[in-house]
Amino acid sequence: MAGDAVVLTGTWLGLTVARSWLREAWTWDLIPGEAVLHDVDVEMHAWLIALIVPAWLLALSREGTYAPNVARSRLGLTPRLLRAGFVATLGVLGLCFLGHATEYLSRSLFVGFSVAAVFALAASRWALGFFVRSRGRPLDGLQVLLVGSAAEVSPLEAAIAARPEWGIEVVGRVGATPQDDGALGGLDALDLLLDAHPVDQVFVAGGRWDGAVLQRVADACEERGVRFGMGANFLGLRTARAELDDLDGFPILTFSSTPSSTDALALKRLLDIVGALFLGLLSAPLLLLTPLLIRLQDGGPALFAQERVGQHGRRFHMLKFRSMRVNAEAERPSMDHLNEMSGPVFKVEADPRVTRLGSLIRRWSIDELPQLWNVLRGEMSLVGPRPPLPDEVGHYERWQLRRLSMQPGLTCIWQVSGRSELDFDDWMRLDLEYIDNWSLGLDLKLLMMTVPAVLLGTGAR
Repeated sequence: MAGDAVVLTGTWLGLTVARSWLREAWTWDLIPGEAVLHDVDVEMHAWLIALIVPAWLLALSREGTYAPNVARSRLGLTPRLLRAGFVATLGVLGLCFLGHATEYLSRSLFVGFSVAAVFALAASRWALGFFVRSRGRPLDGLQVLLVGSAAEVSPLEAAIAARPEWGIEVVGRVGATPQDDGALGGLDALDLLLDAHPVDQVFVAGGRWDGAVLQRVADACEERGVRFGMGANFLGLRTARAELDDLDGFPILTFSSTPSSTDALALKRLLDIVGALFLGLLSAPLLLLTPLLIRLQDGGPALFAQERVGQHGRRFHMLKFRSMRVNAEAERPSMDHLNEMSGPVFKVEADPRVTRLGSLIRRWSIDELPQLWNVLRGEMSLVGPRPPLPDEVGHYERWQLRRLSMQPGLTCIWQVSGRSELDFDDWMRLDLEYIDNWSLGLDLKLLMMTVPAVLLGTGAR
């Protein structure tokens, strides 16, 4: 989507300048005594990019060019681009007509841009696919686990291997029995495999599975918030929240218990990037002053990087300003008797490891500011369940695993509902409530509610 925005911007601005130059070079008139092409206001037309790019991106999204698990071969993409271009052009012209701006616009420029943009977008998609293939590995790294015999999954494996630009990586295969050659294990090992590997989606191939087996696979995926897909040749589309996808002729019926709107999730990521940059600039004095004060306090490092568990079990290092003594992690096992939280989480209201400065920056959540870098890197979001420690995840009950199905965040319902004043089960339920009811509006609401919660230090420890 970002690449398309750049291509559309460059195409429009380039054609606008060329159209202006062409007016001066054009000396032959089709109608004697009347200029064929009139002068074009380059500056006014350049500003229209603010209307053209969102309209095209929306039309491209509605045509499914950004949808996951959709075959985007060059032959199949062109009709979608043409339809999107037609709809976007009509939409922009309609808005200009309502704004009484059509008399100033070059219609030949609009028509020329619509044609050129389709070719430019198709060329950029081909160039991106060529770049991905030349790297020899996918950019996105969507990791899938296949369920079925070697013969049943081989067509899907071949399709995935032939199209690296899909960004799909096969983790392995689960067979019908543990003795299945080449399989990571049988169906009995499915839970262990999902816990041991970061898996984004499970594909069930073949049509010989009975209802009990399919239910078992679906339950394991639903509990963890992992997308579950299966060959849709023999099933009707009557299941709630089902999506019919296509992988180069291989139909997949996907069941998702987590948000799957590509448009909304893309806007959420855009909100993360813009919001993190804005908050980083706004808090720049604190980002510069806090590390200096921490260093002056005891000479130790200002930043503390702790391994956390992200979406679908991915590990990453979450950054914080150090608020405890340098050797605080080593002291942790000896303090279990002081824990004031239920479940596998460790919280102490008057933690003796916290320094005087650390208590201050914790109260105002200043210690969390370095996580804006985690947001920019795509490891975290502004809004989402807090990333747990690996040891905590190891003690989760099955129903709690689904909180790992969304990108972890800086704030969520728990942060604005009392934070450490709530027990562990309530915390988990609030996170699942966020996942089940997620929308961009909810994210914006939680961000606004976080401000007074931080200023008042509600539940901060």
